[in-house]
Amino acid sequence: MRKIGGILLGIGLGILAGWGLYQLFGRAFLSLPLPVKIAVVAITIGLIILLTSLGRERHRASKEEREKFKEVEK
Repeated sequence: MRKIGGILLGIGLGILAGWGLYQLFGRAFLSLPLPVKIAVVAITIGLIILLTSLGRERHRASKEEREKFKEVEK
């Protein structure tokens, strides 16, 4: 159930972010040709995905490290 909620949240946020980027680039960069707008949006989305995956990976690694040293006294 938690996975379904996460998937729906991700889809909703993706749609909202895509619509927002479309509106931003449609109004802010009227003089740019369509392929350049698409390229900028693709780069932005790619960076967001990379940063998100990096954050998730670091979170998982820290969680595993805490479990590894759970029995060690401070």
